[in-house]
Amino acid sequence: MAEKFQGLRKFLTEEQIANLPDQRGLRSWAFEPYLELPNDSANAALEPTLNSLRDEWLQDFERKPNPKMQSNFASCLRVFLLNLMRVHIESDGLTVGIPSQKERLGNQVQYRPAFMSVHYYREALKLLLDCGLVDMVKRGHRQENYGETSRYSLSDLGLGRLPISKIREGDFDIGRRDEVILLKDTKHRLIRYDQTLETQSMSDKLRKLNDLLERSEIAKNRPATGHIDFDSDFSGQATDLYRVFNNSDFKQGGRFYGGWWIHAKKHFRRIITINGEATIEADFKGIHPAILFAKNDLPIPPDPYALIPGVSENPALRGPAKTTFLALMNAGPKGTREPKDFNAQHGMTAKAFQQIVRNAFPMLPGIFGAGQGLFLQREDSDLAERIMMHFADKGITVLPVHDSFIVAERHKDELVQVMQATFKDAYGQTPSVTVV
Repeated sequence: MAEKFQGLRKFLTEEQIANLPDQRGLRSWAFEPYLELPNDSANAALEPTLNSLRDEWLQDFERKPNPKMQSNFASCLRVFLLNLMRVHIESDGLTVGIPSQKERLGNQVQYRPAFMSVHYYREALKLLLDCGLVDMVKRGHRQENYGETSRYSLSDLGLGRLPISKIREGDFDIGRRDEVILLKDTKHRLIRYDQTLETQSMSDKLRKLNDLLERSEIAKNRPATGHIDFDSDFSGQATDLYRVFNNSDFKQGGRFYGGWWIHAKKHFRRIITINGEATIEADFKGIHPAILFAKNDLPIPPDPYALIPGVSENPALRGPAKTTFLALMNAGPKGTREPKDFNAQHGMTAKAFQQIVRNAFPMLPGIFGAGQGLFLQREDSDLAERIMMHFADKGITVLPVHDSFIVAERHKDELVQVMQATFKDAYGQTPSVTVV
């Protein structure tokens, strides 16, 4: 190895990997292949390291790869380093979960940028380990026929060589994805699928929505404060939307993800602006039970969760009532632990409250333990697509938060009208919509 990388080590052997501690319990962010750094000075400072790494890689070739191949390899290196730099800036205790199993990477190639082939992906990760810039902190827990992602962080050498001091926490963005329809298997792993007329239609609509989002200024009235304003899944600024389907089945899931506002907590969403205008958020009142009532030819209650005893008298019960209802719908043979941290607050056990929720819906027999939740998500996400496309066709930006929508305040009445009309067109009834 060249002298420019001091303290180099050989790529870890299988025996060394086996002796690493297990990954479970370690805080980690998923590897983001579309991570970007729109910071000119930091990028300029990163360039010498990327060039040195590329030159190190080229030493093993008798016939040098062409400039395009070299650029693709350098781009892989860059994305790995950006991910590792980002988690270090966010928190010293964070790592990046990076899969490296060839079969898994091959199945997921359509979800990565075109430059990130399986070969260059693995070669780039190997080089970073060889050169001592990156450490494998925890090995992936091994299962039969499948290895979970291992956890990585920057080494002391990497921290010394990379322009960490030039980057702030909010400097990273997530770029536009090549694939906006994502399919996961029963273990929540991305899997390959064949394009159909249905998936092509969904993709085309998403690209139209994303084009509009890219032209829009989506801002906040004040800076965000970490987990105070965002949930724990927030891992970077992005506006592009994508849809996620589950259990290898396009009939399950389909909700919209990707926009940073989806991870914002409710109090913070209230200060979002669109193109400089104040916004409102309109929300279907209990959309899943509302759909079930309508499909059973029953009148939709103004608030379906208010049928649960105690909710009308105690607003603090509505949140646990909603999470318990939805959890019971999706619960398997082992049941559910929802509502969590419930006993001390409300004077009854979580199990007793679960029974109260079950007993509140005798008019909807068979809905609990039947795994209907993901099928209902497909239905509510199709409603969301129709609602957003109505406004996109008029050049009006709408931000989805699953079954609620954020829009400039002057479009409030139209949004409520379109939400109710779209639901009625699908199910023959008009549901309640709340506005905040």
